[in-house]
Amino acid sequence: MAFTHTIFPGFVPDGFFDRDNVEFIRAKVVSVLHGEFYQAINIDRASVIRVMQRVLGERLETIPKMNQRVIMYLTNEYRNHQGQLHKHLKWEEHFIESQRLYDPTVERGPDLKAIKLNQHLGKPRVGGTTRFVFM
Repeated sequence: MAFTHTIFPGFVPDGFFDRDNVEFIRAKVVSVLHGEFYQAINIDRASVIRVMQRVLGERLETIPKMNQRVIMYLTNEYRNHQGQLHKHLKWEEHFIESQRLYDPTVERGPDLKAIKLNQHLGKPRVGGTTRFVFM
């Protein structure tokens, strides 16, 4: 386990990284998020310990206060992750419709007059931009 330099080196409150404390935090995170999300939430032990190390490095407090901050960080990270996931899934769901040239809901297509045609070698210029030559 890595210790940071913000606290006295080697000092960890007794019982902070115990199995019971980690399981309590995991259960509390699940109970807090249960009302917001329908799927079964399972936070792995390694993620809980990683956040506990970060909280321990930030500020040394009593175990209940550090547990409260760990639960807050884990729930916020999960909410942010789910928000990003839903956003990307919505983008994926509507990608095909956003790339269509013809909109079937209003039965309209693109304005073809605004499209510039390619320049072909050996043929007169069609479309393109106007050039100005200054002498």
